Amino acid sequence: MWMQALDAAGFSIIGEAFPRDWSADLASANPHGFYESQLREGIYYATNPDPRDGRYLSAEDSRLDAVKVFIPGLVRSERAYLDRVLATVRPWREYVASVRRMWAIEDARTRAAGEDPQTLEAMRMPPELSWWHENFALLTDMSTRGYACHVQSFDGMLEDPRGVLTRVFAWLGEAFTAGRDLEAAIKSVRPGTRTQSASPTPEPCALEPAQADVCDAYYQAVHAGSGLGTLLVERMNEVQLALDPIIASHRTRIEDEAYKMRELWAGRTRRFG
Repeated sequence: MWMQALDAAGFSIIGEAFPRDWSADLASANPHGFYESQLREGIYYATNPDPRDGRYLSAEDSRLDAVKVFIPGLVRSERAYLDRVLATVRPWREYVASVRRMWAIEDARTRAAGEDPQTLEAMRMPPELSWWHENFALLTDMSTRGYACHVQSFDGMLEDPRGVLTRVFAWLGEAFTAGRDLEAAIKSVRPGTRTQSASPTPEPCALEPAQADVCDAYYQAVHAGSGLGTLLVERMNEVQLALDPIIASHRTRIEDEAYKMRELWAGRTRRFG
């Protein structure tokens, strides 16, 4: 959503709104584009210089460009590239529904190709744990490295795009917004294209009820713009202590599966090469 607004305003965008594998099933999930590039995994040594063509993106020359980076990639990114960061927080239940929908699309594609989607299942973490891990990582990273970051609730953007974008453009400052079209950015926000809405707690769910309550409280604090508060921070730290070893176990399992897949493909290459 941010990338659509920034593109409409006239910012220089790094990444493709519509990638080459764009199809009807992906369009149903996001009809206005994903605006993704290789840099979605972070702006760091593995992605810059571009391993495909060797092109290097300098921090100075790209300062006024906008690029979509997922939170794990943000944490990896070199600090010099983080002039301004716009982060959107979605309700965790809505995030879970969205991820499961994308998984269903991936599974359908895999079946259509005559392959077993069970191999994909082994590479997945419960999305409610991913939501927690990424949001906690965002808060930790921005407080540790001290870059300018505006954290915005998804609902707040949809409910009041004019107010949110006016405030964000003022926060970005004249150096970034000179010559940009605020009105076009506002018009680009289309609440009617929202593909997921509030839903009951998903089943199965890796969160305990009390942990889910903390996730809800965090989102409400972001939505209200009221700050987290000492008590909420303490509760979030308690949840992190409880979930961190569980998330680490899932990540180890996923890394092991990824290693097996690499070995399998390497074996096929040696066999048929």
